[in-house]
Amino acid sequence: MRLWEKLAVCAVVAMMLPLAACSFGGNDGSGESAAENGTSNADADSNSTQHDWGDSGCDSSKSVRVIIVRGTGENADDGLLNPVAAGIAGAFPNAVQITSLDYPATFDLNSVNDGVTALVAMLGGGAQQCPTQKTVLLGFSQGAAVVGDALSAPKYRLNTAGTSDRIPSKAADNMLAAVLYGDPRFNGKADYNAGGFDATKNGMLSPRDLKALAAYAKTGRIVDYCAANDIVCQEGGVEDGHRSYFSDGTREQGIDFAVERIRAAGL
Repeated sequence: MRLWEKLAVCAVVAMMLPLAACSFGGNDGSGESAAENGTSNADADSNSTQHDWGDSGCDSSKSVRVIIVRGTGENADDGLLNPVAAGIAGAFPNAVQITSLDYPATFDLNSVNDGVTALVAMLGGGAQQCPTQKTVLLGFSQGAAVVGDALSAPKYRLNTAGTSDRIPSKAADNMLAAVLYGDPRFNGKADYNAGGFDATKNGMLSPRDLKALAAYAKTGRIVDYCAANDIVCQEGGVEDGHRSYFSDGTREQGIDFAVERIRAAGL
């Protein structure tokens, strides 16, 4: 497909689906250029305990906080991820705090960066204010891009000129599970992928560098669900594919993944 055709498709999809921007460069995220820039976010803690993150809203009486990062245009209380969060909470009665990240989730090109900024601050503040509380992150579509970028070093983010804040090492350690669906930055080569995807295809945005989330993948803390022919995580897919997570059983799989991770932590 020629560049102008790709841009035309992206413009149409952006009117209908959770996307922040389109990027076509053919980079699969596996090149050496990223490695030359240093290590991943989890390896460097540039944010000291003195950093003022603001009020994170964490509840220290809860052992786990599940943070929902919704897709574009979804309501905070009835999107794809709300039943996932409820299922996780149901496995640990009275021990789970559920929070929906307050970010635009709009078609504006700054929405992803705003979400990354808000999520990094929430995680950083939570590590300070509720240091023993563990976190589970849920992201759908644009929200999946936000979660992945927030966990990554700034050089690996979609908007490398956006926020330079990164989560401190305590917040990274407290993150037990990240469950993503329909990620527009999907990289078909990542070893933490799941679903019916074609591994030769990437998402519609610049695919995430394989090193970006390596620390979480190595410890089995992340899963990225991509359905076959999902137009957002499989370039050239169809719109119906992006809706399939509501009925294909991957929400239940995501619940099981997070619950297993929480139990493995002894909670």
